[in-house]
Amino acid sequence: MGNQTFYGSGSQFIIDSSRKFTIVTQFLTSDNTATGDLVEIRRLFKQDDRVVPVPNSVWDGLTGANSITDSMCDASKKLFGDQNDHAAKGGLARMGKQMANGMTLAMSLWSDHAAYCLWLDSSYPAEADSSKPGVKRGTCPTSGGRPAEVEAQHPDATVKFMNIRVGDIDSTATVKFMNIRVGDIGSTY
Repeated sequence: MGNQTFYGSGSQFIIDSSRKFTIVTQFLTSDNTATGDLVEIRRLFKQDDRVVPVPNSVWDGLTGANSITDSMCDASKKLFGDQNDHAAKGGLARMGKQMANGMTLAMSLWSDHAAYCLWLDSSYPAEADSSKPGVKRGTCPTSGGRPAEVEAQHPDATVKFMNIRVGDIDSTATVKFMNIRVGDIGSTY
């Protein structure tokens, strides 16, 4: 969180979103089995021959956080001044129990008529001070993302989601992600 050079369109970013890349999301449990309590959600990116973990947060109070854990959620809610609805709903353990009941993966390409996707890749809320933790989320201008403009500029927009796999850790990818050491971002492992 707060790292402005990790992900974006162009070669100046560690993960260049204008080129093909793979995301691996790992749901880690307390006992490393499929039936343990969910304790961490971790993401890894692969582009070219590089496997890159999400960089550590740059925000005070979240330094060292690079995955979703209950403690990271608690700290981020406090730092950003948000209501801690994560804890109120039972945290990761509750989410894990709900996942055991079955969930549907849904992905789409859409226009956001309420917040213009500013929450994803701009400053949000738009009127907030972008130097405050959690406000600046990307480089897009706060004036962008208006559905009429986006749809007029990109009437034939498409996105491809492919090779989606679900399985035990290290069973769905040819690269063994569990043994990655966290080092310099952009290093080849």
